[in-house]
Amino acid sequence: MEISIKKPFPVKIGAIILYCEKMTLQTKTDISTTPTVTGTPYYTNKCRKPTRISFTGRIYDKENPMMYAALANNINGTENYQIIYKKYKFINCIITGINVLDSGEDFIELTIEATTLNISYFVSEVEE
Repeated sequence: MEISIKKPFPVKIGAIILYCEKMTLQTKTDISTTPTVTGTPYYTNKCRKPTRISFTGRIYDKENPMMYAALANNINGTENYQIIYKKYKFINCIITGINVLDSGEDFIELTIEATTLNISYFVSEVEE
């Protein structure tokens, strides 16, 4: 039996590199229907909802790991972020939630939640 270990993948969120251990993405479309004379449904409208993305991982900074907790102050801000995950780029992301855990190590555990109305783009080369 072979045991494989998944290594954290670096995710670029603005100027921050998060070593992601878990990523979730949720998106959906609302559809409005109305019945026809025969009673079968007829689509009358379709509305794409925002995409919600969540990244959980670690940020390493031996000098001051808590400086990244300042991101929490930007939740109410108007700044949009670009997020690069593997070879996918999410643009115009708004940070909608942050959870920071500092256990006294040289890293902090961080969960960042973001929302975007844009679709993701495949990039052929990951930008540094």
